[in-house]
Amino acid sequence: MKDTYQTGVLGEQAAENYLCGARGMRCLARRFRARCGEIDLVMTDGGTVVFVEVKTRKSGAPGSGLVSVNAAKQKRIAQAAVYFLMSRHWLNKPVRFDIVEITPAGINHIQDAFQPGGMFYA
Repeated sequence: MKDTYQTGVLGEQAAENYLCGARGMRCLARRFRARCGEIDLVMTDGGTVVFVEVKTRKSGAPGSGLVSVNAAKQKRIAQAAVYFLMSRHWLNKPVRFDIVEITPAGINHIQDAFQPGGMFYA
């Protein structure tokens, strides 16, 4: 478990470095937790608030981490995003949900990886 946790933390750091450096984004929060879920990174890309799920894999085919962000995981991320936005009175800001996969082959950044429904689910 400890090894998996450390792998995840290192992957999140690599994703943040990539998004800030190569993509020019700015980090607002790391490992944001709400009762309903957790968001690995909350970033800004211009005026857009970007909620980023990071999947780190030591092995396996590229794309295997992306598949693991299923509908239930998307719902938890979306619910935590609403809580984040409400806590800052930012419900009028544009938002985006991205996934960053870190593998030995490199970094795969998927912008607009999913679109939650409603006001990000009920």
